[in-house]
Amino acid sequence: MVGSSSLALAGFARRTGRQRCRGRLGTGWVTGWGKVAPVGRSGAVEPVPGLDHNGAMAQVGQESLFAAEHTYGVGELAAALTRAVASAFPAEVWVRGEIDGLRPANASGHVYFSLCERNSRRGPTATFGVALFRQERISIERELAAWPGFSLADGLEVRVRGRVQHRHGRVQLVMSAVDPVHTLGRLAVARDLVARKLAAEGLLEVNRSLALPVMPLRVGLVTSEGSAACHDVLATLGGSGFGFHVLVADARVQGSGAELSLLRALRGVAARRPDVVLVVRGGGARTDLATFDSERVARAVAAMPVPVLTGIGHETDTSVSDDVAHTACKTPTACAALLVERVAAAWDRGEAAWAGVARLGLGATARADQGLSRRARALVARTVGALEGARGRLDGRAAQTATLARAKVSGGAGRLEADARRLDPGRLDARLSRAEASLTDAGRGVRRATARITAGADASLATVAARVSAADPARVLARGWSLTRTADGRLVRSASDVAPGDLLVTTFVRGVARSTVTDTASSEPGDDL
Repeated sequence: MVGSSSLALAGFARRTGRQRCRGRLGTGWVTGWGKVAPVGRSGAVEPVPGLDHNGAMAQVGQESLFAAEHTYGVGELAAALTRAVASAFPAEVWVRGEIDGLRPANASGHVYFSLCERNSRRGPTATFGVALFRQERISIERELAAWPGFSLADGLEVRVRGRVQHRHGRVQLVMSAVDPVHTLGRLAVARDLVARKLAAEGLLEVNRSLALPVMPLRVGLVTSEGSAACHDVLATLGGSGFGFHVLVADARVQGSGAELSLLRALRGVAARRPDVVLVVRGGGARTDLATFDSERVARAVAAMPVPVLTGIGHETDTSVSDDVAHTACKTPTACAALLVERVAAAWDRGEAAWAGVARLGLGATARADQGLSRRARALVARTVGALEGARGRLDGRAAQTATLARAKVSGGAGRLEADARRLDPGRLDARLSRAEASLTDAGRGVRRATARITAGADASLATVAARVSAADPARVLARGWSLTRTADGRLVRSASDVAPGDLLVTTFVRGVARSTVTDTASSEPGDDL
């Protein structure tokens, strides 16, 4: 600044025909236009011959000391500077720099910003004001319509044309044209260099190698909160009917400070450990998406501990962040739709699996019921057959007993008649009476024997019937017992027949129940009774 001022004043002195004495650092000089006085290192003015200690002029009066100096008025100086700038820059010039402080057009339609040159990360080392007046702005916007990938934005390096002028006490560039080829070409070259560097380091496949969860319901969303892209993603996820939980990390997605804002948002959402992270931005010019070509942003995306899905710009736009992400979608809405489709597919697979389990269970139960019915019918048939056989045998034995009894009675009667013929009537009557009495007793004995045989047969039949009734599964189930089988129809007799996680089908006297084994424990017979 000191050097620039010295050169400007030296030139001004040459133009006015005046000479100024040079000063030096260390032991300096307090200079006027004709006289000089040495200044010590301490800053005090040293005595000079011709001056007293109070600073009064001894030999030359104050009037004569400054009589040769010309004093400019403010307007006169401003006019001189305006002429000097116009003389130094008579024609328009091209200037290259980075846009900073770009503001929307004011009420008059004018746009103001600065062009910066950065040689370090601490800030701009040179800054120059730029004015884009309404007429020139309209003309430039009309020309840029042929370049849909280009628009002015903070942080963008541009090459602009304009005239240098001094106005209102400041020197500025009045812009009249811009070179989009310069900016887009530099962006493309920078993007290609970053992509090649990351590919050489193997970072393009790092995030893509992470497994995308089957049901990614916990979603981290990195975007400008409240933007159209944010609204589209939230609307798509919210309207799906699934229980998505979205963690929104607000970030600037273009312009000055966008890179640092994105890096902070990515770090913040990674600390929350979501299932997946969406990095989205709505459509815009190619220059608006330059932040997503940043090497630092791309490295942060590649290093994320969870899969990253990107939906940046329009369908035809691509960025380095897309290259290093797990999956690059065409738009923010497509990003959200991919998650919805994945969750829906997982849900459908689960529903189909449960339906298959239900079908298998119902089929096994039906087969078990059919087998049980067949066995019950066979048991009933065998029981009826056994009862019919026992009844037949009982009837046969009763008939045999009656035949034998009749035969014995007939034989006794015959022998009695023969004896009667051999005996005299008196003795015959007596013996006949005794025989009749014996026969009566024998008949009673036969009847008693027949009754005992019949009672024994009835008792045996009742015992068989009771055993058959006790073996009836329906009566066993009616007493509170149940029949438990595995899903494939095997009968479960002990805890060792099953394992945790097995599906069981239990049949009661009325109805069936299905359950899943959570734990088993062995015991001796009778311990649980």
